[in-house]
Amino acid sequence: MKISVEKRYGYSLNIEAENVKISEDIESRIYGKTSDGKTNFKDCKSDIKTDVIEQFANVLEDLIYYRKDYFDSSRLIKYLFEKLPDETVKELIKQLIDEYGHDTQH
Repeated sequence: MKISVEKRYGYSLNIEAENVKISEDIESRIYGKTSDGKTNFKDCKSDIKTDVIEQFANVLEDLIYYRKDYFDSSRLIKYLFEKLPDETVKELIKQLIDEYGHDTQH
């Protein structure tokens, strides 16, 4: 199975397997407004839809939960931390230190 994200005219999720080929639009678009309140189609901010990320996060949680062998998720964890607001990172690091009891001053 091959799963990929492409950006052409917008973001799309592609899933290919033996008998399946799916390409799904996963882009959210937010258009600005002109001074008279009309939609400004030239002012478009695009992003990946939040519900798509949430669905993949749920699937990833299940995959990791059911995995029996060791899986090094450190790269993923680091990348996810980079997407968090600074205050959330500080709170989460404190929580992790409290829960796992590691000393950060080596």
